Amino acid sequence: MSKKERLSIPGKYRYIGATSVNDYINKYNFDGIYLLLGEDGTVEDATGYPILQYISGKFWPNNHAHVLQGKNVSTEWLYLFFKQRKITSIVTGAVQKKISQKNLNSLSISIPDKDKLARFDTIINPIFKNIRIIESENHSLEKIKIELLSKLF
Repeated sequence: MSKKERLSIPGKYRYIGATSVNDYINKYNFDGIYLLLGEDGTVEDATGYPILQYISGKFWPNNHAHVLQGKNVSTEWLYLFFKQRKITSIVTGAVQKKISQKNLNSLSISIPDKDKLARFDTIINPIFKNIRIIESENHSLEKIKIELLSKLF
């Protein structure tokens, strides 16, 4: 979606790129908890770890991000897995870095048994719930700040 298209549909839903929120629009195509991993451009940091975004709520991702959600594992488990996994081996492109879906799917993952995953989720879910609450509060405070500053100037 081009900048011109986005300007024609302003709204409250995040339009998210590979590294951050690019805009707010009036429609969304995802609702829930997801992991965004850069697809092209900025896909890894200087040490080889992926650029990740833990996203919850309603949003529209652009075409520069892989949208992931846990299957047989929680999305939080998947997020923490990638936070500890260098991905340089699946990055291609000399000028513009890229992670294709094929290369992403080629990663091998050792998944713990169901009991260990359940114990993990019991510990980690309250932490990520707090993260989501704080991010929502930050978003609300940012909107208030913008509103107040617009009245001052």
